[in-house]
Amino acid sequence: MALWMQGRRWVIVLTALGLVLAACGSTTSPHAATTHQHSAVRQPSTSTTTPTRSGREPTAVPTSASQAGCTLGALTATMSGHLAKSCYRIPNLPSGTYYLGIEAVPMPRGAAAEQGGFTVPSGHSEPAVDLTVSHPSVKPGEAVTVSGRVSTPLSPEPDHANLCFDGCVDGLQYDGVPVHWLSSTEFQTSFVTPGGPWLERYPLRVVSPRAGSYRVGIQCLKILQACGLGHAEGSTTLSFAHSVKTVLPQIVLPADKVLPGEMIPVEGTSVLTTIIGSNQPFVDQFYIVDRFPSTTIGKGVYELARTRSGTGTALLLSPVKLRVITPLTYQSISLKGPTAIQTSADPPIVTEQGTNGVALTCSYNPQSQANAIRMLSNGKVSIVNTRGVATLLESKGVPTSVAGNESCAGLAALRTSSGKTVIAASYAIDIPSQTPAFSYLPIISTNEGTTWTIIPSPAGISDASFAGLRATQSGIRAYFSVPHHGVIAERTLNGTSWQQGGLRCPQSGPCVRFSPIANLTNCAMNGSQEAILVSGDRGQSFKEPGWPSVVNACGPNELFSVHGVEYLLDPESSFYPLRRSTDGGTNWQVVSSVPTPPGVSPPGTSPLEQTSWGETVLVLPGSGELLSLGQGSKSAMLAPHAHQWCTIPTSIIPKNVGGAITGNSSLYFVTYSSSETSTFKDIPLTALRCSS
Repeated sequence: MALWMQGRRWVIVLTALGLVLAACGSTTSPHAATTHQHSAVRQPSTSTTTPTRSGREPTAVPTSASQAGCTLGALTATMSGHLAKSCYRIPNLPSGTYYLGIEAVPMPRGAAAEQGGFTVPSGHSEPAVDLTVSHPSVKPGEAVTVSGRVSTPLSPEPDHANLCFDGCVDGLQYDGVPVHWLSSTEFQTSFVTPGGPWLERYPLRVVSPRAGSYRVGIQCLKILQACGLGHAEGSTTLSFAHSVKTVLPQIVLPADKVLPGEMIPVEGTSVLTTIIGSNQPFVDQFYIVDRFPSTTIGKGVYELARTRSGTGTALLLSPVKLRVITPLTYQSISLKGPTAIQTSADPPIVTEQGTNGVALTCSYNPQSQANAIRMLSNGKVSIVNTRGVATLLESKGVPTSVAGNESCAGLAALRTSSGKTVIAASYAIDIPSQTPAFSYLPIISTNEGTTWTIIPSPAGISDASFAGLRATQSGIRAYFSVPHHGVIAERTLNGTSWQQGGLRCPQSGPCVRFSPIANLTNCAMNGSQEAILVSGDRGQSFKEPGWPSVVNACGPNELFSVHGVEYLLDPESSFYPLRRSTDGGTNWQVVSSVPTPPGVSPPGTSPLEQTSWGETVLVLPGSGELLSLGQGSKSAMLAPHAHQWCTIPTSIIPKNVGGAITGNSSLYFVTYSSSETSTFKDIPLTALRCSS
């Protein structure tokens, strides 16, 4: 059984006293299951905003939360088990039947927790607590005040504890309930009783509120390791006055046919598994499987897998059947003849605008053992003179010991009408004693590095507002991000005079572009975001589409146009490597069935969740083929309509490509060796071929 998880959210409630001392275990994928017909689907609304699933038009489906009329974020539920309307985006799945539910991994308690390696307090651990309830008989779902008395004062007095309903080892646990002390030995707390079915353990089963007596216990008044996994420190009895009619816990969808990337509103009911505080049920995350689980635990609860230790079980709650359809596939479109190819962020290599055959990169110079700007022209690499850069950095406060070996962060180059090459570069300035402590300094040279000058900021704008460089055939642009005013650009055609302006549309195709402003944070930890911008008035104003609104700026992404249709190639960080827009970038659809490049695990095998390709993938001018440049594997090409990639011999493109970009007729790339030295090369696009 293949499984896909979306947006893993582990909600960990930690009070100051560490009440819930439990550990989350991983689960293994189940491998045996039988198909089971199970469905709860509402009829589609007659509203024009709700798409029709029976046709083959993917443009109508909602892809944002606002279009779907739901809310993104953590799943929530009431104490009766009713789920608040939440958004779920359909993963990039092949066409077929799937089952969407909610994942639950019950924490082992008691003897099962001990088998899993926890040291669980034995018996009724201290302190001995006398408990009473404000109303010994209540309706399911009512609030109850619990009063308690300890035999001796506690030091410190805990301000939170755990409550248990129908047993602390077997029953429903309330983690981190506030405790109010009335005296050194007396306290009060409260909780809302379950108004719907809940999960109990040993054996796993679903229990519904029935008339009768239940034990209410308390834990963790005395902080002990794993105190939340053992027995109660005191308990009393509470009765339900009547039973509650139980309905089958199940997710409800607006329609049974969906498309990859579609945002759908999800409602329904589920069983209670754990309560956070006094009245907030914990709901884990959506989980989708391609076959219905074969083992039934109770109404609306099915076993997915047992943990390797055998002490816990992964469960699927409230599953519903749905069918994924894929009317738009890679095999049904052609990318031949792409135009207006744009690269996101600051690419590792830039081509010189106005020429064909010149590229530059910021990289390490093995000869001088220092960082440098390298220029590749007609197959020959030369080092751009950057000796004057250190002086400019020092003038901005960068220490001399650092300024002489700084590496450029961004580049732009332009061949002027007089035949000169203008090079612009940006360098990081890290000065902890100043505010902001980190910014970039833009500089420019009109004589291939013999002299450098600082690019002037627009009047009244701080130097720290600089945000990036770009070069097009209409000039080099320096961008500045100004609060409350958006993006301001300066353009030069010669490197000496500047003209102020704003964002511009691409020279051809729909007015869709990457923002020149990237939210640069830590790429190794959480990535960086760069917005996609669209304009319906030819550049007078720009806005972000609903989805996708941003890309990860830490990897190369491309926008390009094919016969007026815009495409987004976002393979390194996205679960949806190729998307297209037929309305100028306002709405985007997932292109399905894009084959996975060699060396990349296909979705649904390992790991369980969706994975991005993690590869540099470019579209080739002219042919429209996709080129995958593996960092440890062979490079490969994917022809239009193809079902699989073909590998490129390492004699043409070596392994360990660190960065690449296409020109009009050449591929430029940098490779790295085990000695951390790099090689800057170019090859004609016509030389790219696959192994026989």
